[in-house]
Amino acid sequence: MEQPVFEGRPGKLPHWASNLEEHVDKKLLIILRDGRKLIGWLRTFDQFTNLLVEHIVERHIIFEEKVFADIYLGTMLIRGENVCLFGEVDPERQDGLTEAPLADVLAKEAQNEASDGKKGMDLFAEAES
Repeated sequence: MEQPVFEGRPGKLPHWASNLEEHVDKKLLIILRDGRKLIGWLRTFDQFTNLLVEHIVERHIIFEEKVFADIYLGTMLIRGENVCLFGEVDPERQDGLTEAPLADVLAKEAQNEASDGKKGMDLFAEAES
């Protein structure tokens, strides 16, 4: 016979899930293992910390210029093991970022990644010398 997922507490969530339960139907910022930043409304979760999130946007931020752009993704089921961090978004707080055209932000991100890649290659080349 299988053991229940919520052993010892019939009808109740495990202790770790109580934090998630407080955030249901609230707007969250979720940071994934691959570095993506998602903003959306948490609708439900399960015992594996998989999250069902609606109205998700993927936020791309250029911190040096204090600008951002969003890509609308819709509804997503996010596997719990991919979540690094999540927190409630405060609608009253201004974050100091200005929205910019998506094409401009993506181009700047690509440029930053290319220059970071070159710096890494230069450091590697110097180490071999």
